[in-house]
Amino acid sequence: MENKEYLNEQRFQQTNAKVKKTGKILLALGITILIISIILLVSGFLGTGNSAMNSFNSSNNTLDMNGVFGNIGLFALGGFMSPIGFLLTIAGGVILFIAHRREITAYTVQQVMPIAQEGIEKMTPTISKAAGEIAKGVKQGLKEANKE
Repeated sequence: MENKEYLNEQRFQQTNAKVKKTGKILLALGITILIISIILLVSGFLGTGNSAMNSFNSSNNTLDMNGVFGNIGLFALGGFMSPIGFLLTIAGGVILFIAHRREITAYTVQQVMPIAQEGIEKMTPTISKAAGEIAKGVKQGLKEANKE
């Protein structure tokens, strides 16, 4: 029978390593696609004007549209790839954040704990005094109830 224990440190470390690896892969893939899409957008944008000017062949008065469509195609492909790269980058970042959540929580607790401890130490005398007064009131109420 399979072990169904959820709070197993070894299992957590193995799964967390897989999640971190997946996050890094998605992040790297997303950034790569984003960079390629930006290069395609820029080259398509810059080449469109030059191609449009050079596409008209003055020797035989014909219009050569291969350059224009080639650069517009680069621009369109870059525009199509850009959101995909952006979404993969965001997904990779979120997965990495989730994978490091335990360390982030531990860091936060280490920052807050001394302040919470100091607050508890300062509040303890006041709370104990109030609890003592409440106990006296209850005891007095019980005595009066017993007299009746």
